[in-house]
Amino acid sequence: MDYDSFLADVQQCGRFGSREETAFVTATVLRAVAEVLPMAHVESFAANVPHELMVYLRGAHQKPDPYFDSNLFLGWVLATVDVTGGRDKTEGGLDLFVAYSADEAIDRCRCVFGVLKSALDDDQSELISIHLPDTIQQIYAES
Repeated sequence: MDYDSFLADVQQCGRFGSREETAFVTATVLRAVAEVLPMAHVESFAANVPHELMVYLRGAHQKPDPYFDSNLFLGWVLATVDVTGGRDKTEGGLDLFVAYSADEAIDRCRCVFGVLKSALDDDQSELISIHLPDTIQQIYAES
């Protein structure tokens, strides 16, 4: 899968307003994944993940942070809402004054995870899954 296709699929899933917003959301989710993924596993994804996205995964550490839990993971993803606005579910558009929620962060994770999983083989997908915090692991499995 190439970078443009990856972003197009994430944008369609999340109904993001622009390619820039989609790229930013994707980068933030992958940066959070890199926090919990051991560096030793990262290169195994290079053949299946667009090289433009591997930049974020290569931010992984030799040993992942053991305190990077589900709340912190979602907090990193939720930080993108501060820049792009929250989804106003009653009007179907962006509203910068909508109360922030974990639901939006979870939806963003699901979109990126779903496309990422479609690009990976089962072993690679499992390799990511086993390193995710519990709640995030469940979101990944459901994506």
